[in-house]
Formats: sequence, C-alpha cells, structure tokens
Amino acid sequence: MKIALSISFLLLAFTAIHAQPFGDKRVADSETIVWYGLDFSAVKLIGSEGFSDPYDIKNRFFRAWNRLIIDEADKYNIKKTFRKNVLEYETTVVEERNKLPNENELVTENDYSIKEEDVKKIVKQYKSEKFKEGIGLVYIIESFNKRASSGHMWVTFFDIASGEVLLTRRYSGDARGFGLRNYWAGSVYEVFKQLESDYGKWLKKNN
Repeated sequence: MKIALSISFLLLAFTAIHAQPFGDKRVADSETIVWYGLDFSAVKLIGSEGFSDPYDIKNRFFRAWNRLIIDEADKYNIKKTFRKNVLEYETTVVEERNKLPNENELVTENDYSIKEEDVKKIVKQYKSEKFKEGIGLVYIIESFNKRASSGHMWVTFFDIASGEVLLTRRYSGDARGFGLRNYWAGSVYEVFKQLESDYGKWLKKNN
C-alpha cells in the first residue's frame, strides 16, 4: 500500500512539473510578438573619443536607433528572426525609460556590464497601457564600446501580464557603418543576424 501511494505521489509530482509551461515554450508557442524596442535606460557609452556629445545621443540618437528598427523592418526583420506570424509594436514604454539616464554620466572609460538580475528588475518596471498580456521582446542595451567597436545587449522575452522574464541572453555585435547612427545600429543588426540561426538552438537548449 505504501509503495503504491509512493508511486502515485511520484507520478502526480512528475505530471505537475511537466504541466508547468517552460519559459521558452511560451515564447515558442506564441504566434504574436510585441516589440518594445531598444531600452537604453541602463546603458554606458565606453570611450569618450567615440561619444563627444552625450546630450545629443540621449535626446536624439536613442530615438533614432529605435526608429530605425521600425523604418527598416525588412532589414531588422523581427518576424523572420523569431519565427512569428504577427508583430505588434509598443514603443512608448521604452521611450519613457530612455529619458532616465543622466547624460553627464553616460560616457565612461571603465569596463561596464549588467547582470541578468538587473535585466529582470528593468523589465518588472514595464507598464503598458496598450498591451495587458502576451509575449514582449526588448533589447536592453548594456553598452556601446568604442574601444572594442562593439555593442552589447540583452535580448529579452517576457510575459507582459506579470513582467516575468522568460528568456534572456547577452549578445554582442560588431559596430559598422557610416556615421554615428549607422555605426552603432550595425551592432544591433549583427545581433539580429546571429539570432536568425541561434534562436532555434536557444529555445531547444532551454526546453
């Protein structure tokens, strides 16, 4: 009798565990993705020789880099990269967050990084008037590093209703292109290209 009860208990526990949705499964199963944009609220710009006007970067280029993703949707192809049928946009949250950095503290000569826990804290603060549920996607920009000619960012999927981070991973892309806007947008594009082949592996690894 005790053995039978123990087996029953183990079976119930096994079923309960596997009934819980994996974060990546929710991401993979969703036909729709909501693009929040590029979040620069925790960014540092490394190397003063590459960032002579941090005020202009904050007040003009944060918006310009976000706008580029939308205006050149065929190039920065979110639907294709993440295998989704429907793409929605919610950029107002990031637009407000991108006002947060102090331009006098944006540029540094020191190494800089953020952790996964920082990403979770940032996403937890997202409040959308437009979307109350679904799967959100945001790139939280960690740094643009002039010395290394590379951009570093956390590609992050989250549950809009709860603010729970479902998947997040740090990516780096080589900066390239003519002019400040295109040069650093090149690093974001490089990450998109990496994800075209990496996304499926990423999901499988977390399943």
